[in-house]
Amino acid sequence: MGFLIMRILVFISIIIASVGLQSCNSTVKSVYRDDFRSAAKTEIKNIQEEVGATSSSKSILILTQTYKGEKIIISQNGKVIFSEYPITNLKSRIANYFSVNTNFDVLVKDISTKKEVIIPAKKMAKHKYIYLMKKVNKGKFQYVITYSKTFRPLK
Repeated sequence: MGFLIMRILVFISIIIASVGLQSCNSTVKSVYRDDFRSAAKTEIKNIQEEVGATSSSKSILILTQTYKGEKIIISQNGKVIFSEYPITNLKSRIANYFSVNTNFDVLVKDISTKKEVIIPAKKMAKHKYIYLMKKVNKGKFQYVITYSKTFRPLK
């Protein structure tokens, strides 16, 4: 009986340790920034109209760096809103952009890395622009979500 309890305790401690290690090596980082140069008001208006994000219930999700043509699937409320192979423009550092509804969480699936990123609706509702960047650090991908009220110029 004591041996069984000991095995259970060892198993539980291994689970706790592995969860702790995973949380220390997070693949998603959130940043809040408004300190970069803003696009001109006419460019902001044109982009918002282009993607249908003029209302307060819409934000613009911008895929930025390190997208190299891998399949990205983005869904909201169980519906796929984006399923493409974006490639980052080296000059603008933008791969793609589109509107998202701030009432629902956004689920981003990266097929090549088999990673999923959730962008919470309550954070999106406070920021009009959400930048999603992929970083490579020691051969591993990390996703950086930047929440902002500032729209960077696309050119």
